[in-house]
Amino acid sequence: MRTFTLRLLLLAALWLPTASGLQARDLRDPAFVARAQEGFAHIFNQDYAPARALFLGLERDYPGHPAPPLYLASIHWLEEMMRRQDLTLGRFVSAAYFAGKTDLAMPERERDAFLGAISKSESRAAAILAQAPGDRDARYFAASAAGMRASFAVTIDHSLREAFRSGRKAFTLTRDLIREDPAYHDAYLITGVYEYIAGSLPWYLKWMAAVLGMGGDRGRGFDQVRVASERGAVVRNEATLVRMVLEVREGRYGRGLELARALHADYPRNFLLALSVAQIEQLAGMRDEAARTFLEIERRAEQRQPNYDRIPLREFRCSLATQLMYMEHHDLAAARFRSCLADPLTGPAERAQAHLSLGKIHLWLHRPEEAARELRTVLSLADTEGSHRQARELLKRLEKR
Repeated sequence: MRTFTLRLLLLAALWLPTASGLQARDLRDPAFVARAQEGFAHIFNQDYAPARALFLGLERDYPGHPAPPLYLASIHWLEEMMRRQDLTLGRFVSAAYFAGKTDLAMPERERDAFLGAISKSESRAAAILAQAPGDRDARYFAASAAGMRASFAVTIDHSLREAFRSGRKAFTLTRDLIREDPAYHDAYLITGVYEYIAGSLPWYLKWMAAVLGMGGDRGRGFDQVRVASERGAVVRNEATLVRMVLEVREGRYGRGLELARALHADYPRNFLLALSVAQIEQLAGMRDEAARTFLEIERRAEQRQPNYDRIPLREFRCSLATQLMYMEHHDLAAARFRSCLADPLTGPAERAQAHLSLGKIHLWLHRPEEAARELRTVLSLADTEGSHRQARELLKRLEKR
């Protein structure tokens, strides 16, 4: 539970708030908002290059506005998460994500660019607040920058203390906004994520939360995310994405699947949304539907359709083979294991596991000769992850038949 709920902090980097202008009263200039929305659509379709170009244009046209550097920082963050292959739903629920420090390091140039953009956004919000301390939009941008710092801390630096500190700041700012203006629905996303995370912490982390003045209510947090997803002016899609994850977290797969399918229909170039649909179908026990969705993703990757061409096809196909095997689509799985074995880039450990899996499939399908051949091949390879022990056990089972 700890790893899942803390991982939700990374979605703060998608809090793309309302926007515009140099003066405090102009922060919601309709022309700025329209262009920003176009950039958000590019981001949701994983088209980061046109999104960056659009936000750089906003930076030139609105040099005192806190939003453009915040949006540019989000692209740096998302591209680093993509590089780490850390944005799939399966990674969101991984029990091992916070088990230790990652060996991956963000390139120094990109890290400096991210932190510099966040600092620029914070400075601009502070400049507006120096003139108009009560300006709600400037306070919201300040909160969003703090939320993004929390996301960066928990996903890139794996620093829970910094994540809590920045998250607390984001929550306090948006909580006060909502108290002043309950109709400021975009702010409910930040408070909702914070409340849900804080309310879900296990006992062995509550001491840290207490030291940092952190408290929350899981149910209230979910309700606030729902408000943002249904009534938010700008963050509706972001809130819907968070709500999808929370629905899955709560075991409400049907509702989570409905939200995932709706988002993917709106942003069909986003292969991560397609993967989320397949994974939720799998969690819901919808094996045939999940298999069809996974195979459709594979087809698009093979055809190198826009953004699906980013999927590392060999690794995806080998992983898909395992998923299909345990969903009892044995022939489909076997074909993909053979494809992995035919690829010269497949490593020794993957080869051993592929032969072992093929042995299991032949065993299940009552093909003893084929099973024995695959299992003996495993024994001829280096022993990886207990492959020799498993192969011997299966061969003994064959001998008893």
